[in-house]
Amino acid sequence: MASRIFQDSNKNNAGDFIGESTVTQSCEPCMKTNISKAATVFCKDCDEFLCDTCKNPHIVYKTGQHNIVNIKDNKSAPDIIDMKGIDKCHKHEREIEFFCQDHSKLCCSSCVLIHRKCDQVDEIAKVSRQARPELQALKQTLIKLQSEADAIIADCEQSETDVNESFAKISSEVDEMRDRIIQLFEDAKQKFITEASELKTAETKTIGNKRDASSKVKDEISKVLSMCSVVLENGTPSQQYIYSDSIKEKRKTIESIIYDQRKIKDASTVTVSFSKELTSFLEMGSNFIQLNYDGNKTVKTSPINLSSQPRPVNLKLLVSVDLTKTGDDDKEPLLTGLDFLPDGRLVAVDNANKKCILLNERLQRLGTPYKFNINPIGVVCMSHDTLCVTSGKKVLLLSVSTGNTIILTREISASSMFFSICPMSPSHMVVSTFDNPHPAVIISLQGVESDFEHVTFHDKKYKLNESRCTYVQSKNTLVLTDTLAHTVYMYDTVKGTSRAVTDRNIQEPRGACVGPGGTLLVCSSRKNSIVHLTVDGSLLGSYPVDMKWPHTICVSKDGTRMAVSGCSEGAKKLQLFKISPAMS
Repeated sequence: MASRIFQDSNKNNAGDFIGESTVTQSCEPCMKTNISKAATVFCKDCDEFLCDTCKNPHIVYKTGQHNIVNIKDNKSAPDIIDMKGIDKCHKHEREIEFFCQDHSKLCCSSCVLIHRKCDQVDEIAKVSRQARPELQALKQTLIKLQSEADAIIADCEQSETDVNESFAKISSEVDEMRDRIIQLFEDAKQKFITEASELKTAETKTIGNKRDASSKVKDEISKVLSMCSVVLENGTPSQQYIYSDSIKEKRKTIESIIYDQRKIKDASTVTVSFSKELTSFLEMGSNFIQLNYDGNKTVKTSPINLSSQPRPVNLKLLVSVDLTKTGDDDKEPLLTGLDFLPDGRLVAVDNANKKCILLNERLQRLGTPYKFNINPIGVVCMSHDTLCVTSGKKVLLLSVSTGNTIILTREISASSMFFSICPMSPSHMVVSTFDNPHPAVIISLQGVESDFEHVTFHDKKYKLNESRCTYVQSKNTLVLTDTLAHTVYMYDTVKGTSRAVTDRNIQEPRGACVGPGGTLLVCSSRKNSIVHLTVDGSLLGSYPVDMKWPHTICVSKDGTRMAVSGCSEGAKKLQLFKISPAMS
């Protein structure tokens, strides 16, 4: 019967898989009448457990010899296992007695009626002897799986220990790297300050010597002038002739000294530049620290992966407006200068109507445009409220209020004809020139002009609107567009190297500005497109725009928006684009 399946060596392991089970000996005749009563004796001949009540009827009414022994005295008697209801049919609450091979299902006497048409339904009592080897194999498999589970648990505990230890180390490792960087920066600063102090001492000495020499010459000139005045007023013609002849050599000496002093160039300002490696490092933002874990995978510390390598971008048109003559315009607008204020407002200079205009994110006018007396050309935002506008040999400084009021604060007179303008540092700008052997120069907010010392320009003078410039501060790179040569020139202002970039996508390049990650965005006018370049001259992409002759371009301070204007007569447009990284 089913209750005797688990016998002998298996009785002590009944709880290995089913939880803790208790071993009992019940009277089998009582169990047939659904009475649970503990057995006290065991009939070895009939292999049956009996209670005291059923013992006598068993001996009297059941044929055969009956070797009755007390259970406590018979250690060889089999045990009956409490199966915890597993040997009962869950549907009918009756003892399981059959197994349907067709459906692989245990059945009670009621279930068998449902499976009576099945081909193979066996009594468990008849096939139970085959179960022992299979159960033993199952037990070994379970023991092996239990061992594997223990090994996994041990690995998890070790992994947890390793994770805790590694996470405890990363903060100290980051601190150590920070300290090393700070120390390296301090060492570089100390070296830089030492060199700067030495340079300052040398320059101060040069300036002092120049001043002293000029002062001596001035004193000598004063003496000669004083004598000259006396001779002119009171001297005889003979005396005047003699004095005039005698000071000719002295005049030559004075002129020579003045000439030599004039050739000594004063270092009016000193600037600092940083290596490309450092600026590229800063461009990465907070992504220069990464979490690494086993499996050759990397967890970024920021959801945005800003690689130090330039990447292409996507341009999405947000707003497009036609530039037509309005009530307060004398001519059709011609926007020759564009730039964004830090708060996102767009600044545009209208060369044709001599205006400076503020626009919102919908390219709608804000406030009243500022009216110039001369034709403005380029514009750059130097701070949250300061604009610089080029116009011939002038740079006009404008102040912009949060209420969209524009006022002129100062004018700077220049020695050259200026065209486009862009920032170089918080106090210096780079301007393109025309009719000048130096196609780009530096000018400070105080009006001091200077040349790029390490840059050798190609031998060419540009005429009006033939070249524009921009400056990539993070790369120390000056950029010039050559419209007629279909070329973009890149000048490394620190190393003094240069390259000329040409491509079939670059046709009549005009306006240029700094794009995301220290890249360049250039108006390719004849192709009606925007070209995206690296400062190394690699082409990242070419983006058609729905306008003719795009010629002026700028990018917002956060690098997320781009404004472009066109100059086609009768079809001028101003468009605003959203900039986003292209999917790799």
